[in-house]
Amino acid sequence: MKNFIGVNRHHNGTTTLIKDGNVILSIEEERLNRWKYEGTPILGILESKKYIDEINGIGIAGFLPLNVVENNNIGNNYDMYSLLVARTFLIDKDKIFYSFDYSQDHHLTHAAGAFYNSGFDEAVSIVLDGAGSKVGLTKDKEESYTSFLCSYPNDFKVIEKTYYNRVKPHTKENPKSLGRQYAALTSHYGFYGTNDCGKVMGLSSYGKKRLDIDFYDFLSDYDTVNKYHPLYEPTLNMKDFQLAADVAFSLQKFVEEECLKIVLRNIEKTGCKNICVSGGFFMNCVNNYNLIKNLPEGTNLYVEPIAHDGGTALGAAKLAYYQYNEEYKKIPQTTTYYGPIYKKSDIAKRIVNENAKPITYQGVASLLKDNKIVAIYQGRSEQGPRALGNRSILFNPKNKDGKDIVNTVKKREHFRPFAGTILQEYMNEYFDMAGLKESPFMCYAVDVKEEKIKEIPAITHVDNTCRIQTLKKEFNPHFYNLISEFNKLTGTPILMNTSFNLAGEPIVETIDDALKTLHNSDIDYLYLPELNIIIE
Repeated sequence: MKNFIGVNRHHNGTTTLIKDGNVILSIEEERLNRWKYEGTPILGILESKKYIDEINGIGIAGFLPLNVVENNNIGNNYDMYSLLVARTFLIDKDKIFYSFDYSQDHHLTHAAGAFYNSGFDEAVSIVLDGAGSKVGLTKDKEESYTSFLCSYPNDFKVIEKTYYNRVKPHTKENPKSLGRQYAALTSHYGFYGTNDCGKVMGLSSYGKKRLDIDFYDFLSDYDTVNKYHPLYEPTLNMKDFQLAADVAFSLQKFVEEECLKIVLRNIEKTGCKNICVSGGFFMNCVNNYNLIKNLPEGTNLYVEPIAHDGGTALGAAKLAYYQYNEEYKKIPQTTTYYGPIYKKSDIAKRIVNENAKPITYQGVASLLKDNKIVAIYQGRSEQGPRALGNRSILFNPKNKDGKDIVNTVKKREHFRPFAGTILQEYMNEYFDMAGLKESPFMCYAVDVKEEKIKEIPAITHVDNTCRIQTLKKEFNPHFYNLISEFNKLTGTPILMNTSFNLAGEPIVETIDDALKTLHNSDIDYLYLPELNIIIE
């Protein structure tokens, strides 16, 4: 057996289980214990025992060194996560159990996850995030950017690596990572730092570029804004919404330009045009589209869909697997439906006392046409922050007030846009794909074609872009069939698609989570396509 567990033991704590190189389970801890951004993956490890009986080892991702638990009766001094896995799978001291600690190679775990998922034989893997592993005698430095030249089975050569010295001023000579700079503005606006950067990305589209901002002067050393700068505003309280939007727009353009320079420089250095990108910075789908439009002809770009720190659990598991097996085995990522498996019979028992009615795809499409808000719950949950039709809230993209309606129901900021899911065969009719053959994981915010803007106002952002999921029938048959019926009724092969949660809450995981969210919100219906049932 070749079974390994990977864990990320920081924010977006995650457990990933792989068998013979294939992902069997991957789940963020917050989905199980309902604590947003939970960083201690325990329930995920216990969940893994339901899928396999034997484990060969663990790969551990994080930022700082692990503490060792001594005298544990297994025969080695293990850290708490290795010990928990060993106990869960009843490993005794006579059995070999491999524990690989990648805690001080945070960027390596990001890079490995992207490379192994990409399907490339060889690639440059670029990592940009808020911060990576801390180094130095006093841990005063932290990884800010790393690029690797990657090949099988486990060869990761560092091309470039930079660190940010936290005890020295933020300057051009000592810059914070691009992700950290983005997080600094996010925190200043009163959001949750690194984890809420998407809000600033949405805000930026309302602004225009200011030429009087030098971000090495504007951003301070304390993950916020220099309060002595002339443009300083204490919080984003809409007192001067336009100023806030202009600063956000200017930062967005700055990081896009810097990111493109990094990618082009790595292509020039290596001659390799297979590019993988990962790290939380690349959750910025506007930046990713800018790359697609500006990279040299012949460049193959793979954006890791689980780009945030949850993806490092997969990276650590794959690193451990290939370090142990040293074999060539390409397994491109074709899905992110990695969550726990739930029996339909158990779900049916749980909803017996609910107001449930049988319904067809056409019936649900008709409700959506009539501007009802419908949450869909089916199958295994999506790993990562993007809802792809298994834990989604759906709405009519043709409703001109759709953004405001759904933002109000989800209790989100009014300026935040929504994604759309389109049947893949229609994507080029509605969007400028800039050469993209598909976008199954919502990694890009693409331009809406001018003649289609008025048709889908609910998902067209103020800058005439939309973050899209392109959908093939084999990827998600129920979701595909529903959109097909909506297309027959309305002539539009698209649905608004946003994550099934309310502001500040993790995406729903279980049927109990789904029912609770339904009953505590103004969502109109909960649709269970596997049972052909809708709950009001």
